[in-house]
Parts: sequence; structure tokens; C-alpha cells
Amino acid sequence: MKKLVSLLLVLCMVLAMTACGASAPAETPTEAPKQEAPKEEAPKVEAPTEAPAPQLPKNVSIELWADMGIGEDVLQNAIDAFEKEYADYGYEVTLNKFAGSQRAALISGAIETNTLPALLFSAWFTTSDYVHQGLVADITDIAESVKDDMYASTYNATVIDGKSYMVGLYQSYFGFIYNADMMKEAGLGEFVPEDPYEVTCWTVDQMENDILPALAEYVKGTEKYPIGFFAADNQADTFMMNWLTMLGGNLWKDGKSVAGEDANTIAALEKMIAWTNAGLTNSNVITKSGAEVGGEFKNQVSVLSSGQFTNYTANLKAMNNAEIEKFDMRIAAIPVKKDGKDTVTMANYVYGASVMNNGKEDQMIVAREFIKWLLGNEEHLTAFNTNAIPCYVSITEATAAANPIYAGLAKVEPYIWDFTGGVAGYVSTRALLFPELQAAFSGEKTAAEALANYSKGANEVIQEYMDNSLVLN
Repeated sequence: MKKLVSLLLVLCMVLAMTACGASAPAETPTEAPKQEAPKEEAPKVEAPTEAPAPQLPKNVSIELWADMGIGEDVLQNAIDAFEKEYADYGYEVTLNKFAGSQRAALISGAIETNTLPALLFSAWFTTSDYVHQGLVADITDIAESVKDDMYASTYNATVIDGKSYMVGLYQSYFGFIYNADMMKEAGLGEFVPEDPYEVTCWTVDQMENDILPALAEYVKGTEKYPIGFFAADNQADTFMMNWLTMLGGNLWKDGKSVAGEDANTIAALEKMIAWTNAGLTNSNVITKSGAEVGGEFKNQVSVLSSGQFTNYTANLKAMNNAEIEKFDMRIAAIPVKKDGKDTVTMANYVYGASVMNNGKEDQMIVAREFIKWLLGNEEHLTAFNTNAIPCYVSITEATAAANPIYAGLAKVEPYIWDFTGGVAGYVSTRALLFPELQAAFSGEKTAAEALANYSKGANEVIQEYMDNSLVLN
């Protein structure tokens, strides 16, 4: 018996030595003597491999709908390049570019007639509603392939319940823009950075105690005003929502509106009303629209204005084309005082590509292939991204010399907030805020009453969307 045990131990040691020799790293082949392979080998276990990609269909035609403010040539050039590269597959992509104001009617009509496109290039804050309606496909795998290069705020904005439904193609930060020439004429040169491409970051105290009072004195007796607030409609509503966060308050929490119960948000609206009553803004906030404020800024009627990056670039273009008088225009972040500390914020409009759930499998496969191809094509992806602010760090760095303002904007990226709160039905909540702002600025309601009423209505809308959401249920 002892001999049998000893023999078994010897055999075990030989087998152990064989295993060690087989697992030795290739760069150290002398660590263990070479062992002969046993005559009867155990079945070989193959390393797991990725599932093969689905075979691409051939001779498929798809439609690409786009309501982005981007040149049609950029879209068509990408389409032409894609069709050429996939010529053996016989793909045809038809572009339908339209104004954002037409989007809702076109999508509704397409649903009724079962003619939804395969690709939608649009803003996330509007596309998100279509996600809850089950009209947008999950493209998490595609988004994650570029996640490491994408700015965190960009990636996170397009995720619902852990899944991605859009890949960003460019973005536009929303803070405000100002006339640096008028600032200097008002004796506020110390508040204007030397670098024209630096994103200006003032504090709430500087705005309240130094900048706005000096500007009010500067424009006294004229039609001009320091900064434009507005409540006539929800166009450019993000600007007013930005200011509601200036004391560190929250508009959204856990997928619901909390503006009406957040003391800091209420205090921010009270401060905005106080500024107006003190003559530090335009006087006609109730009847003023965001579009009017933007137009008056271009004509140098106001010194500071609502504005996102695309407004900034459009104004520069208008100056270069002699459509408006040239002036030194700068970008500024919204000042925030949170827990006694000064910081800043800006909202972000993400514009990107989504695959539509149009029920036509071949079209959806080709749509996914188009997005994957675009993300891997440096030339065309850069053309999209430099339409405004890049969504990708690598493109920001590669185009920094030609676009020096990108570096300043990249510094603000960690302070970006999601103005939609990621809530279901955000677009439908927009119409509820401005009637309440009108009531607050007119004195018909207190700030607390107005925001409480807004939150109540918004949460009813949100709950309805959540109950009917095809991705949350």
C-alpha cells in the first residue's frame, strides 16, 4: 500500500512539473525543462472568441433625417464617402435636412405611415422623448467603443437607464455671451480677460455688486440694458434655467422636478426678480422673448445676453459678412455660489446620431454600420465635430491650433450640468416653466409659489411619460 501511495505521489509531481513547463512565459523558456507532450492529451479548450458580426445585407436604401444646424455639404460629403466605401454592398443614403420646427410634425407623420427613417441626426434633448416612445434603438455597444475618448458630460447625457441611444457628433455649451468693448467703456476692463478665447468666469457677488450696477449706470438714459432676462416663451429657456442654479440649487433630482422645494433654487429666482426691480436687467422681462434678446445683443442694445456656442459662431460670421457691426464678443460661464464657494456652470446641447426603430431590420443594420463607419473616419468625424464644440478629446487636441477657444471650453467641461435632468418627457415640461416665470416677475405669485406650481405640473408630465415609457417598463 505504501509503495502504491509513493508511486502516485511521484506521478503527481511529474504531472505538476509538466503543467508548470507548459505555462511558463514565452520570454523565459529556460525556467523549466521541456516536457514531452503526453500521448493521450486532454481535450483542448479553445479560448472564447467574439461572436461574428452579422452579415451585412446588400442593396439597401435608407433615409437620414437631420435637423442639426450644420452645413448640408458636411452631411452629403459623409454620405457620398460612405456609399463609395460600401459600393460592393449597393447602399444608398437619402438625406432629408429640415428645420427643427418641422421635426415633430414629420416624425408624427412618419409614425402614422410607417415611414420612419433609419437614421436621425438631432439634438439629444428632443430625441430623448422619442427614446421613451420606443422609436430609438439601443446603440450602447457603439457608444462604448468611443466612450474613453468622449467627454464624460457628453456620454452621460445620452444614457437612459444605463443604455446609450445616441452617439455625439458635436455639442454646444450654453452660458452667456457679452460685449467686451461695452464692458471696458463702462469701466469694467478688470473683469475682461486678456485672452479673448478664455471663457470668462465671474462670481455671483461680482455680478451683483460690481458688473451689473456699473452697466446700469453706463446705459442709463438710453434704450440699452445690462443683461436680458425673458419669460415670454420657452425659446432659449436654458438660459433662464441656468440662472436658477446660480445659488447651488437643483431643478431635478431622481428623475423628478424639485425646483419648487429647493430653497436655493427659489432664492435664485428671488434674486433674479430683485435684479430686474433694481434696473439691472431689461424692464420688460414678462413680454421679452429669448429670440428678441439675442437680436438686441447683436445690435449692441444689451451688453450681456443668453447664448450658446453656436450663437457665438453665428454672430462672428455675421460680423465677417458685414451683416452686423463688429465688436469684441466673448463667452462667459454662469456664475454659481454653492455652499459659500464660488464656481461656475454651463448647460450643454449634445447633437448626435441615433438609429430609429423603424421595424426594417436591414435598414437598421445599415444605419448602425453608417454610424460605426463615421466614428472610424477621422476626416468626416472631425468635420461634424468642428461644427461647434467637439465631443471627443482627441479631436479637441488635434484641432486646437485652428480653434484656440476649444482649450478654454474644455476647462469648463467638468462644471457642465444636464439641464434636462435626464427626466422622461423633458420637452413637454418646457412649456410649463415660463407662465410661472411670468407670474413671478409680475408679482402675481411669489417665487416659491411659481416654482412649486411648475414642479407640480412638470412631475405630472414626467410621471405620465414614465408610466408609458417603453424603455423604463
